[in-house]
Parts: sequence; structure tokens; C-alpha cells
Amino acid sequence: MQYHVTCTKCKRMFTITADGSDRMHCTCPYCGQSLMVNLPTMAEPVMSSVQQPIPENNDNKGHNAGMKILITVLIVLLVGGLAAFAFIEWQNQQEAARLEEKAQREAHADSLMQVRAQQEAQAADAQRKDAQRQSICKFVKSFYQKAVLEADDPTFYERYLTPYCRQMIFGVDADNNDVDKWSAWWGAFGTTADRPDYEALQRNLNVTPGEGNWYNVRLTQDGTTEYRQIKVSTVDGHVLIDDVR
Repeated sequence: MQYHVTCTKCKRMFTITADGSDRMHCTCPYCGQSLMVNLPTMAEPVMSSVQQPIPENNDNKGHNAGMKILITVLIVLLVGGLAAFAFIEWQNQQEAARLEEKAQREAHADSLMQVRAQQEAQAADAQRKDAQRQSICKFVKSFYQKAVLEADDPTFYERYLTPYCRQMIFGVDADNNDVDKWSAWWGAFGTTADRPDYEALQRNLNVTPGEGNWYNVRLTQDGTTEYRQIKVSTVDGHVLIDDVR
């Protein structure tokens, strides 16, 4: 039979096996104290421990189950709320991105339209200016054909000169009858040839645009080419010759 023995020195308990006598000599396995044990006065038989069933508390069990259900519901609601919030936030971000992309497309389209309109306006302005310069070229060529290479008396064509140009050609006293107007006229617009060939000059006459309001007049005869530069000015909607060199 086994007994529990308490050491008289270290006060620790250990187990011994007795053979049925009243006294038994043993040694404490912890401190080595030699003991003489009187059985069963100093020893207690070892009883197999039997675990007693703990009675169930139905109230606590129901309370715990309710708490579990409540916690589960709260967790589900919390997770669902977070998921719904995240989904709504994602939808808002997607909508904001869509609106921003739409605005960018519209801005890009507006920019393209503005660029196209600007290009069309520039092209139209360039065409208008080119047509205007070509029209002035025709005016200068017609002026040369009629007022320089055919006429003997430039008096009629003085109306196509600005006051500045008229004074530059004829001088301050342009109305003085002593002024040789034809010589002054030809000296300004004609060539330096001793014998002008009017037919050749008419045939080879060419007018091209120059810089700004200047136009180049080519005068060619007998293989010799000279140039006159004519500056025009628009006064009250009429094109006039303002300078010649």
C-alpha cells in the first residue's frame, strides 16, 4: 500500500510503499533525512483522485450562448458596415475618376477646337494678305503699264501718288510749269537706259511682293535688268504709291 509521508526536516511530502507493518524506515528523497515512519499514524494512504463532475449552470450556458450570438451579430454588422463603406468609397472614387477623365476629354476637345480655329483663322488671314498683296502687285503693274511705259504726260497719274511721294518726285513747287515733269517721272520710275525699249519693258515687266509694303518692279530690255522698289500706302480705302527707290 502506498502512503504519503511528510518529511520532518524539509516539510515536503513524498510517497512510500509499505509492506503492511506498523513501522517503516525511509529516506526523504529531497533532503536525505532518515525517517522512521509509524504506519498509519504519520502517513496517509494515497487515494486515487476522482474528479467530481461539476454541475452545469444552465443559466450561465444560456447567457454565454446569447453573448456569443450578440458578439457574432455585432461582428457581422461591423464587417458589413466596413464593407459597405469601402464599396461606397470605391464607387465615389470611380465616379470622381470618370468625371475627371470626362473633363479632361472635354478640355482636350476644346483645346483641339481652339487650335483648329486658330489655325483656320491664321490660314484665312494668310490667304487674305496674300490676295491683298497679289491685288497690289496687279495695281503696281497696271500703273507701270499705263503711267510709265505708255504715257508721255504723267499729270493724270499724279492722283495715284501720296503728297509725300509727289513732292519727292517733283519737288516742293510741283505745280510750277517750268518743272520737266516727264523727266522727273521717268527718273523716278523708269530705267537708266539712253533709249528705252518700251515694248521690251512692257513684255518683260514683272512685279513681286517685297518686305512690308514694298514691291519689286523688274525692268528688262536688251538683256539688262534694273529694279525699282515701290512702297504703297492705303488711304481712305485707296492704294497709293508712297515712295520709290
